[in-house]
Amino acid sequence: MFSPSIQEAEWAVRVVIADDKAAARGRGAWTFEGKMIDAPVAGKARSIVKKAERCGLDIPDLMKKWQAQEPE
Repeated sequence: MFSPSIQEAEWAVRVVIADDKAAARGRGAWTFEGKMIDAPVAGKARSIVKKAERCGLDIPDLMKKWQAQEPE
């Protein structure tokens, strides 16, 4: 299995955090870095996070680092 790069894992963590916040506010789609994020993109980000965890990347540390990430 190929591991996601740290940059890819960081992007995915940021999207997951922001998606959880958007969902809590009842938003189905939102923007991130000027791009629309919807369910398929959020699902891809969640998949990358899970794969990164299985590959040994420190996802809890990334989650802590980006905990303030907000949906745009």
